[in-house]
Amino acid sequence: MNRVSLKLKIEFALPTLKQILWRSGCPPPQAGPEIEQSAEKALTVIKRLSSNAMYDAVFFNPGEHPEYLREIWPDKLISVSMTSLGAEIDELLDGPAELDRFMLDSAASVAVESYMKALQATIAVEIAMIPTKRIAPGYGDFPLSVQKNIVDLFPHSGVTCNESYMLTPVKSMTGVTGWISQND
Repeated sequence: MNRVSLKLKIEFALPTLKQILWRSGCPPPQAGPEIEQSAEKALTVIKRLSSNAMYDAVFFNPGEHPEYLREIWPDKLISVSMTSLGAEIDELLDGPAELDRFMLDSAASVAVESYMKALQATIAVEIAMIPTKRIAPGYGDFPLSVQKNIVDLFPHSGVTCNESYMLTPVKSMTGVTGWISQND
């Protein structure tokens, strides 16, 4: 098992106002100034939180996959990844009503997905391989219960998994990616 160096600096792109509005269910052409202001406030919070974001990945060579990953790309290098915006987002989402928590939730969802995509893109360049589609526990027949196994791979992440396999902080994400040689 090889861990991706945390010294890898991913090129994270902050969510755009347009992405946040779409995620919140308010298409940009139909969102009024009040909704756009709320999205801009949420984006400001995400900018601040991004300095505390966490990202990490662990690799398993073909034939060395743990039991819970054996059926997924058994002949490929696999990475198991995790990203998180950190614990402060949970406090803010439960916090005072002055901040539009719904819009913040939308912005944080877009941000954590952006981190995961940036991590995958950075790894692709670093290892010079092509990623498969990333899957997450609960997707298709990949059991949600695997979430616990994945969290256990990242003991210093600050992310936990409850009995229902939900992650805390809530704006955390896991995923599994297979890697294909560029010559294949």
